[in-house]
Amino acid sequence: MPIIKSEIEAIFNRISNLRVGVIGDFAVDFYYDINYQTGEFSVETNKEVFWASKPHSSLGAAGNVVNNLSALGVKNIQVFGCIGNDIYGREMQSLFHEIHANTQHLKILNSDWDTCTYTKPMAKEGESNRLDFGTNNQLSDDLFNELLDTLAKALPNLDVLVINQQFPNPLLNPKRIEQLNALIAQSSDCLFVSDLRAYGYCIKNTILKVNTEEMARLLNIKEVDEADEKACIEHGKNLQAQIGDCLIVTRGEHGILYMDKEETQNVKAIPLKNEIDTVGAGDTVVAAFSATKGAGASIKQSLEIANLAAAVTVQKLRQTGTATLDEILTVYQANSIQNI
Repeated sequence: MPIIKSEIEAIFNRISNLRVGVIGDFAVDFYYDINYQTGEFSVETNKEVFWASKPHSSLGAAGNVVNNLSALGVKNIQVFGCIGNDIYGREMQSLFHEIHANTQHLKILNSDWDTCTYTKPMAKEGESNRLDFGTNNQLSDDLFNELLDTLAKALPNLDVLVINQQFPNPLLNPKRIEQLNALIAQSSDCLFVSDLRAYGYCIKNTILKVNTEEMARLLNIKEVDEADEKACIEHGKNLQAQIGDCLIVTRGEHGILYMDKEETQNVKAIPLKNEIDTVGAGDTVVAAFSATKGAGASIKQSLEIANLAAAVTVQKLRQTGTATLDEILTVYQANSIQNI
């Protein structure tokens, strides 16, 4: 039986009371329009000058999870990570403060750390080559241990912890995830949801979200066709058996799978006719599933709401979008009409 509007509203009424932590790779997404053919040349270098306009920023990577949690109505969000004492670090703090996220556990490093940033020049033909900052930072073990100690003290007062790994170096690696696993094992009252781009095989006692590319990489196979439901379930069960924990598999326009030792749930994607932009959609799924499950929703209810939320954000072009309750209900209503 599909979720109904009153159930969605009842779940969201409980979301505001949640206490959610996010640990991982926080980044800034910095967008600007760029014109490569200006006819203007630098006097100093004699190279053509490009014109940029409409600069704007948003929270990216683990920060996008935080932004999505806030848009969903979570009021108490704590962030655990590192930023540099630089222009993008200050911008990130400003963005966090705008949504009233608690940044007391966000370490500001004065040296050897650039705030992780994706700079995205948007030309007429689409996004040009990114210029990235900080994606190869190296954090010392001592600083990570300090961060883990602050997380250990905060965990008894958290309902949900989302674990994000976006980059191969900055914060989490297999050794540090083992330390995190030990902490998770001692915290049975908290819901743990993880989204680890490279190290999903390391995490324990969480609900692990992967896309089909990440699943193929973890299984050491060439590919998993996201359109092939049977193959996705078969490979998903293989991965779920290997990691021994619950698994969420996002399948793009084909929906979301969930599997654990007892059950497999499959939610089909909302059919969309508009142009879509999938940047950040996985973060939306993680945030919506975590918030609703943490608020007492069933697995199926959380999957359906996450599916609706993703349908909202993929229709927001050239941005790392978020989904609010009103936007989710609008998509829900439109989809209900289509299915009559």
